Amino acid sequence: MLRHLPLPILFILLLALPGWGQSPGESQHPPNMQSMETAEPPGKVTLEEQLGTLLPLDIPFYNSAGQQVQLRQLIDRPTLVVPVFYACRNVCNFMLGGLAKILPDIRLKAGEDYNIVTFSFDPSETPEMAAHSKKTFLTAIQEPFPAEAWHFLTGAQQDILQVTNAAGYYFKKQDDDFLHPIAALVVTADGKIVRYLTGQRFVPLDVTMALIEASEDRVGTPLRKAMEFCFSYDPQGRKYVFNLLRVSGTVILLTLGSFLTYLILSGRKKKQ
Repeated sequence: MLRHLPLPILFILLLALPGWGQSPGESQHPPNMQSMETAEPPGKVTLEEQLGTLLPLDIPFYNSAGQQVQLRQLIDRPTLVVPVFYACRNVCNFMLGGLAKILPDIRLKAGEDYNIVTFSFDPSETPEMAAHSKKTFLTAIQEPFPAEAWHFLTGAQQDILQVTNAAGYYFKKQDDDFLHPIAALVVTADGKIVRYLTGQRFVPLDVTMALIEASEDRVGTPLRKAMEFCFSYDPQGRKYVFNLLRVSGTVILLTLGSFLTYLILSGRKKKQ
């Protein structure tokens, strides 16, 4: 879809974003998740970025309707992957609420240009809990949004860990709570990790630029080079920032070049 957008129009849309500087299947009841806990989560809590790594897409999860699906059925285009646990009373809810708030400002088409996959890393959580969260955060968007573009999943512990370990996302259960990184990741249509977005606050430009970056493997347009000229990725702040000096310097040089060309052409006309 992105290949059909003229570069000038997309660039203008990006500049208009607030905060720009900063499967289907037969329904079935899933097995008891607790009985499937054959793997233990690691004892550390950290985020070790694995850029370029492919997520395992043949992993089974259960969607909010209780149907078993594989990740490859849901990750078939640039996708924002958000690990949470639905019973979280603080940062997970804030993060999902913040995401819902900025989705209307993503100038890409949900369900066509990108998908969102939210999954619980708590194997005891159920599809009913996922359905409740899906209803809550789709309502929080307060604008029409395709429900099929945002998936809420649950799974068995060994399946969850295959995904989180591949992503370098390490968490730890502590009593009835979890200690975990506050992060989401953006992947390509084949599951390659291209960007991590950390913190509970999403910025529309950061999400849009990361999704465009993820689309490169699929469309292969020079769009990223044009965007990189105007926007630089700040690895410390983990966000895209407008490169004012580079753009303003280019504008000045182009203006001077045009003026000099005008003077030369005017001088030739006078001599004639």
